[in-house]
Amino acid sequence: MITALVVAAAAAAGVYLTVVDARTDDTGILAGTIVLTAGVLAAVRPRAALLIGLLVGLPIPVVEAARFGNGAALAALAFALAGALGGAYVGIILRRSAQPSA
Repeated sequence: MITALVVAAAAAAGVYLTVVDARTDDTGILAGTIVLTAGVLAAVRPRAALLIGLLVGLPIPVVEAARFGNGAALAALAFALAGALGGAYVGIILRRSAQPSA
């Protein structure tokens, strides 16, 4: 149940960030938002980190390639994957620290 909600949120965030990318030129703010979005969602569900990174970061390069015919926006995918993997790591550490020690 939680995985489905996180995956749906990641897909919605990817579409939203693609719309924002098409309307603004604030690349640094958008890159930070991509990293934070993917990181927070992956911290909630670390096992789905790669899927979250793809869902958050892949729509931007796909749309940019269709609009302009270049692959310069692949950095968005790299940022999303880095954020998702970092978030998954943080999520795992938080879960392990919350468990009582034996």
